[in-house]
Amino acid sequence: MRWLILFALGCGGGSGRKAMAIESEAMPPITVEWKVEQGDGNTVNVSLVVDGHAIAIGALDAQTEQEAGTPATCALRAASPRRTELVCGDANAYAADLVESELVISLVGGSEVKRVPVSGDRLAVKMLVLPGSKL
Repeated sequence: MRWLILFALGCGGGSGRKAMAIESEAMPPITVEWKVEQGDGNTVNVSLVVDGHAIAIGALDAQTEQEAGTPATCALRAASPRRTELVCGDANAYAADLVESELVISLVGGSEVKRVPVSGDRLAVKMLVLPGSKL
């Protein structure tokens, strides 16, 4: 009986190693992180860090009906393997979509802003850390 249990465990262990080998051969995810800093007046300056490289995106009006525009009025609105969105103020937002081998950055409901060549088939979106916040 013990021999049968050891045989079953040995067979199962081999298939797990094969699955890990296939996983390690896959491309690593593209790491993205939104950054916001106070701009002039009620605007914030937005950048997107892609695999460790910061890319300036542009300014967004961050003012709401109740608050002046600051990075505190910004938040992640979406984070998925192919799309991420940052919204600031009442409804001003940028989106980054993974389209084939490019990250297409645009204003939500507006025009395309930038295209960034990338290598990978999915996004790993880091949480938004506001300037001056402590983790």
